[in-house]
Amino acid sequence: MSSLRRLIWTIIGRPVFLCSPHNAYLYRRLILRLFGMKCGRNVRIRRSVKFDNPWNLTVGDLVIFGDGVIVHATEPIEIGKRSSISQYVMLLTVCRDYKTAGQTKRQGKIIIEEDCWVATDTVVMPDSHIEKGVVVGARGLVDGRLPKWKICIGEPAQPRAERVLY
Repeated sequence: MSSLRRLIWTIIGRPVFLCSPHNAYLYRRLILRLFGMKCGRNVRIRRSVKFDNPWNLTVGDLVIFGDGVIVHATEPIEIGKRSSISQYVMLLTVCRDYKTAGQTKRQGKIIIEEDCWVATDTVVMPDSHIEKGVVVGARGLVDGRLPKWKICIGEPAQPRAERVLY
């Protein structure tokens, strides 16, 4: 069943998603929901976002996906309310393990809690957990757990400052 679902997504769903009008966010949400994505209200997904398995994705209300985001969801990905996934971010739930020279796979789910911002060109590795209110700086690498209400930068991303809302 999974391979049939993937085939239908690849042949029908993805091309229909890509050919959608620029501001057709409701239309794109509908397509993704038809393919099993659990999607909150007022989610904005740009048409250049690439999903391989939308049925493994759970997205809260008011989430934004920027242009060129890659969502490789062979394992579950959960994104909390009011989060922003900026341009060219890669969410990877499976990849080769560098510790074994690529001989084994690393895989695990990704959790991004509420009020987070994953900035431009960041890579989020398998089995990562971004806690509530975290800002991940541009071109960061998230590998593991990031503590709540922090600004994290670097490769791998480390907490550098407290995130304060005025």
